[in-house]
Amino acid sequence: MLVYTSQKAQQYTLGGKASGLFRLKSLGLPVPPFAVLPAEVFDPALQHLPPAATAERQAQLRQFILSAALVKEIEALLHGWGFPQQPVVVRSSVADEDGKADAFPGMMDSFLHLTTLEEVLEAICHCATSAYSDRAMTYRQAKGISLAARPAVVLQQQVPACASGVLFTTFPEYPQELAIHATAGFGEGLMQGNVEPEEFYFLKSTGALHRQVVPQNSAELLIADAVKVQTAPSPELPIAACLTAAQLQELYDWGMMVEKAFGHPQDIEFVVSEAGSFVVQSRPVTQAIPEVVVYDNSNIQESYCGVTTPLTFSFARRAYATVYRQTMQVLGLPNSRIGEQEEVVTQLLGLVKGRIYYNINNWYRGLQLLPSFRQNKADMERMMGLEEPVDFVEDREKTLAEKVKLLPGLLVNLARLLRAFSSLGTMVPAFHAHFRQHYAYFYKLPLAILGPEALVDLKKQLDEELLQHWTTPIINDFYVMMMNGRVVRSLKKAGVQDTDEFLSRYLSGDHQLESTQPTRAMQALAAEAWQQPELRALVLALPDTLHAQVAEKFPSFYAGVDAFIAHYGDRTVGELKLETQTMRLQPLIFYKYLRNYLSQATAPTPDLPASTSLQAAAEAELQALLKGRGKFFQQKVYQRLQKLQQAIRYRESLRLERTRLFGMYRALYLHMGTCLQEQGKLPVAEAVFYLEEAEVMQAILTTGTSSVADLAESRRLEFESYKAEEVPARVVVPSPPVQAPAREDVTAGTLRGSGCVPGVVTGEVVVITAPEDNLEVSGKIICALRTDPGWAALFPTCRGVLIEKGSSLSHSVILLRELGIPTIINVPGLTRQLVSGEQVLLNGSTGEIKRTSC
Repeated sequence: MLVYTSQKAQQYTLGGKASGLFRLKSLGLPVPPFAVLPAEVFDPALQHLPPAATAERQAQLRQFILSAALVKEIEALLHGWGFPQQPVVVRSSVADEDGKADAFPGMMDSFLHLTTLEEVLEAICHCATSAYSDRAMTYRQAKGISLAARPAVVLQQQVPACASGVLFTTFPEYPQELAIHATAGFGEGLMQGNVEPEEFYFLKSTGALHRQVVPQNSAELLIADAVKVQTAPSPELPIAACLTAAQLQELYDWGMMVEKAFGHPQDIEFVVSEAGSFVVQSRPVTQAIPEVVVYDNSNIQESYCGVTTPLTFSFARRAYATVYRQTMQVLGLPNSRIGEQEEVVTQLLGLVKGRIYYNINNWYRGLQLLPSFRQNKADMERMMGLEEPVDFVEDREKTLAEKVKLLPGLLVNLARLLRAFSSLGTMVPAFHAHFRQHYAYFYKLPLAILGPEALVDLKKQLDEELLQHWTTPIINDFYVMMMNGRVVRSLKKAGVQDTDEFLSRYLSGDHQLESTQPTRAMQALAAEAWQQPELRALVLALPDTLHAQVAEKFPSFYAGVDAFIAHYGDRTVGELKLETQTMRLQPLIFYKYLRNYLSQATAPTPDLPASTSLQAAAEAELQALLKGRGKFFQQKVYQRLQKLQQAIRYRESLRLERTRLFGMYRALYLHMGTCLQEQGKLPVAEAVFYLEEAEVMQAILTTGTSSVADLAESRRLEFESYKAEEVPARVVVPSPPVQAPAREDVTAGTLRGSGCVPGVVTGEVVVITAPEDNLEVSGKIICALRTDPGWAALFPTCRGVLIEKGSSLSHSVILLRELGIPTIINVPGLTRQLVSGEQVLLNGSTGEIKRTSC
């Protein structure tokens, strides 16, 4: 009963190792000749013994004798392999060995370099007996596996190895990689951990050799008397790869093929001889393969620039989860299905070194709830500003039956969504009215004298009345995403090459955008102040008591400032970070903005230009492209552009409400901090930002003097330390180590980014990374890590803008295009490489920045 054909293999119990060899052979891979003594050969020695009688079972196998007929069959087989000149290997293949969860690594014995029939027969007996060795039984007990092992044994022709090793088709430590560990000679020293291998790691996505590790002292395996295997360091061997580039490529290809065919990451053993490479084993990788999580802050850093605080992150995470649940409700998903998504919903954001990131994996998983995953994925990536798509979260192709079953529900959801889209014209004004009613009520309350319970109740009211009723902005954001995708596809069909750049020009100059209104209002106030020399001089002096002096000396102007702050007081740099000082909390910030307008040589104009040359050029370009196209197609393109523009207007006005909502939570938490300070639980009210939401609630409602001061202080120190660390826009966890790229040489005076708004200007740089930085930007070039709507008041008086990370479709860049201010985005390391006071030349067309003096 010797099995060496695939047809015969199906009739017997071969064990994991032998079954893997037959599967490898069926794939056409080179496998050294082998045969299997199946478990049925050894069953007669064990069948009368109970499973727990492990010692008796081991004794029976130890004295087991193969039949004369089987010995004769083995002898004939070995002769065909060139035995004894060609040595033989005997290896275990227990019935439940090499499973997906139980590998039995090194639990059973293997025997190499066998050159006599007696050695082979003895090795077969020992190999079968080792299924009941102490270590094998201990392994079974620890894993909860049946003690009744059914040994099978593999006989295999031994390949004269020049090199050998192990290939993990998915490296458990870094699943993006395929790992090859190899050593000269036979691989037993490698498997036992006695030899330091040469290591090669390939990126599975590209097949490129990603990294390589060569040990200081290479090792080789020497055959002593053709029997014993000896491992010994060999200092005289050159430190060079034991595998050629062609052999590595071949192994990589085999690994990818096997993983795809087997449907699970594989642990493959291979041997390389002068005759070629061979696969001698494949078994499932039993180690847990961690999920590769991609964190990206491509546009969320516009809202949460730089290092934030634990309170902001915990609030933002809850807000995103709340809004996402409402999104699923809008799509008509049943509550049971929504509940299934809770793990995704609560982990839409991640915190890396104090910075907020999108958890891209979970955003993609959310899209899987919608039809047309690939199209929606592309649209979302465009809206998020992702520079590199993530391709390992894919939609599962549904069967025809599944599609038919889902179709009625999808049609209902689509109809519901389309009906909601058509109702935005009434939904948006109604949302504004509802929001502003609560907004006005909130700021009439005497927050400073409310007790802890009243503040907590007020927070619950904000949650229930506003945050949990955010359906209208959700529907409009969906509409913007989907309509933007349609417009992009229409423009490409019309012949527009760079659709993002074209859209940013075509949509510029829209003064109905809410994000332009604070700038217009401030320009009007600046024009009024310019007419009053005493007031202008006072603002330019910027004393700490400025707001009080304006109230006393210029009551009419003060009323205008007060109205501005009441309307736009939460709109500032970093406005969604709860710890940010806003104009509402610190009116002096308003005057810092105003000062830029009053420090110019000419009086400010109260209005933005009626249109922009960029917009006119884009319209002319589109007319030329559509000339000669069908009337229906032309009409469809213009209608879609008009709908997108209106949806963007809605989005900007709704985002102002979001800013105001965050402002209300900011005020609440500051007053809670004051309560905790009065209770002796925090040293200062602002320390509340270093607690998470749940910690604040627990602390403020807990009686007694239990302090959270130490926790807040340790967090403050931790997050302060993050400010000195560099963190990339995309973080992959786990992330394979790579050789650090050489830092760009900026001493020559040149930096590069992506030009967004054309124009060449020279000026002094002012680096702004936080609201408390110097905001005197009049006539200067702003240098920022990120920008958001709160920057709008700074832009009109500056000469140019440099942004380290940004999207060409972000509203701040759109505004810069409207203003015609030369702008460059995506300049690596910008805020670390330039300092305030430097003179640079900015070319908004080429993306080039030249230092003209230091």
